[in-house]
Amino acid sequence: MLRAMTRALATVVRNLLRALVVVTQRWDWWRREVYVAHGSFVSKSVDIGHRTRITGPSRIDDCEIGPYCMLASFAVRNADHDIRFLNMQEIAQRRIIGGHSVVRLPEQRIRIGAGVWIGDSAVILKNVQIGDGAVIGAGAVVTKDVPAYAIAVGNPARVVRYRFDEEVREILAGLDWWTWDDATLRANKDLFENDLSEVDPAALRDRIAQL
Repeated sequence: MLRAMTRALATVVRNLLRALVVVTQRWDWWRREVYVAHGSFVSKSVDIGHRTRITGPSRIDDCEIGPYCMLASFAVRNADHDIRFLNMQEIAQRRIIGGHSVVRLPEQRIRIGAGVWIGDSAVILKNVQIGDGAVIGAGAVVTKDVPAYAIAVGNPARVVRYRFDEEVREILAGLDWWTWDDATLRANKDLFENDLSEVDPAALRDRIAQL
């Protein structure tokens, strides 16, 4: 009887703690103007930058996501299973067999930069760093770093091209427009309406120098 009551109380406490995590997450998202689709699982340690939108149900392990990202239904997995041992299931290994862990933890935290676009059903695997302004195609499995402003597709994902020429990318490095307040964004509207695939690099450099 006492054991059953203890288990029931522990369940209630766990559920209350989970609810507290969800409420805290949603308050933080609301404060940052972040949208996360219903049905998503987002680890409590995930950092999401302001005004990022996750428009489809997603599974997101610990990572850092920059501001102003456009993310469809996707997955971030920051660990995998060690295939060198007889059993690969963590629960069986630890709780039943009493052995050491068979989960391989990441060497560094996954980072998704600012202004990144990730297509539907993409998977981001451990240790990956995705640069600012990159594009990840639908269904891509990202196993290696993706540079800023690169477009990566496929399984495993590979860079097929860049959004802008190298000189333009060098000019944009360090611009960090996503840190500007709303008034500054509006005051520099011309920068956001300029086709950077055809822009004169010298003119762009002069314009940014005016900031």
